Amino acid sequence: MPPSVLPLGTLLVGLLLTGASRAAPPATDTNALGMTFRLIPAGSFQMGCDTTRQRCDKGEQPVHRVTIAQPFYLAETEVTQRQWQAVMGENPSHFKDPDNPVEQISWEDAQAFVRALNQRPDLGGGYRLPSEAEWEYATRAGTQTDYWFGDGEDERALNRHVWHLFSSHEQPHPVASKPANPWGLYEVHGNVWEWVADCAHPDYVGAPSDGSAWTQDCQRMRDGTPMRIARGGAWYLYPNGARSAFRFRYGPDIRHYGFGLRLARSVETETVER
Repeated sequence: MPPSVLPLGTLLVGLLLTGASRAAPPATDTNALGMTFRLIPAGSFQMGCDTTRQRCDKGEQPVHRVTIAQPFYLAETEVTQRQWQAVMGENPSHFKDPDNPVEQISWEDAQAFVRALNQRPDLGGGYRLPSEAEWEYATRAGTQTDYWFGDGEDERALNRHVWHLFSSHEQPHPVASKPANPWGLYEVHGNVWEWVADCAHPDYVGAPSDGSAWTQDCQRMRDGTPMRIARGGAWYLYPNGARSAFRFRYGPDIRHYGFGLRLARSVETETVER
């Protein structure tokens, strides 16, 4: 065979490799339950609270760089009571309204909900709780201020964007009733706490830098159970608790009318011919 002629099999493989590409995932994805997910792009950010310009809790330090290597989906709203009941067959919430976020949800309840979703073929799979780093990255949406809309010094801006102690009239409110952040996510500040996948740690010393959930060397309860992290603040708290960097830890079996969840989904890309 002349040296300039490639074997047919090698040529076909080369054509397949050069002619295939990864299809970009859609910017939004809505499942059969009406849950809409926003595509969160890959990127890097500074996680935590910067003591040179902000008042910070010890648990929000040290500030550290995190790189999210792969895009992922995050639900544009907290899980509603209607969505929860459609999957679990009951509504545990204290403040009943189908468009309100479901509440009185423990971390363990949230995991049961994730399992139930992933067992339904019609919903596509890939559901999970976001990692703490993914949650903060998506909430900040490219900002480094206390909240995505600023540092909260303007009371009117706080009341416009956050359901907190002084704006909520002592109850949670329907999802998507406050403005969305630049990446299309509603109520990332206030309304109900949102459980994440990580267990609790006293600070960020030793935290992963790749955006994965931190599930080792956990802070534990007296019985040895790992404590869990919730983010975003809630309707009954001062707005300080709704800051992008604020962290809250609790037992995984605790149910409270301020605890809910927001879902993540892993992105699956399809290979297409160019």
